[in-house]
Amino acid sequence: MDRVKTGIVGMDEMLNGGIPMRRHVAIYGGPGAGKTSFCFEYLYRGAKAGENGVYVSLEETTDDLIENMASTFPMFTDIKELIKSKKLEIVKPDKLELESVADLIEDRIAENDVKRAVIDSATMIRMAFAKEVEYRQTLFEFLSLLRNLDCTTLTTVEATTAKKEEMHFDIEHFVMDGIINLYNLDREERRIRALEIFKMRGTDHSRDLVPFKVTPQGLKVYVGEKVF
Repeated sequence: MDRVKTGIVGMDEMLNGGIPMRRHVAIYGGPGAGKTSFCFEYLYRGAKAGENGVYVSLEETTDDLIENMASTFPMFTDIKELIKSKKLEIVKPDKLELESVADLIEDRIAENDVKRAVIDSATMIRMAFAKEVEYRQTLFEFLSLLRNLDCTTLTTVEATTAKKEEMHFDIEHFVMDGIINLYNLDREERRIRALEIFKMRGTDHSRDLVPFKVTPQGLKVYVGEKVF
């Protein structure tokens, strides 16, 4: 099976070598869980390895996202150079519609040989639907379309809580190929970030809940360690 390495320390080990190619994975978590940082590093590592990527931002402006990620990852000193060379593109669509997002990704694949994409976030699109059944049907059609494209996609999904014990299953847990849950866990007087691969179709993977940190050099997933 062909796989796409995230490049995130420890993550590919948990994924048994990487995300299966052309799959669509939700990065699911509450506020401050690290969803944007995870997705941005996925594109950054890909760009450094020669795989062009596009970040479709439905909330933050391009300038704000670049500024925030440069602040989060100060050791990623070549972000602007990668953007200038179009190895890493950041775009903000005019419409919050899955059809528009699909057209944009298809266009970037055709014009710039994009292999990795991030959609941030599905929650913004979901809010535009009056009925959840309509959103589910549209999301299913959207994913079916993307499966025909040579691109591996991460999509952020907002949870209503950052606490593991309060999370519940959303539509994305059932229709996406993979789910990576990010948590902010309360431990006495501090919070610990942790993640688990909740689901990944077609491949074996770690099912452990492990701590991770966002460092200036990128995320670090502590494989094999317990969350205390």
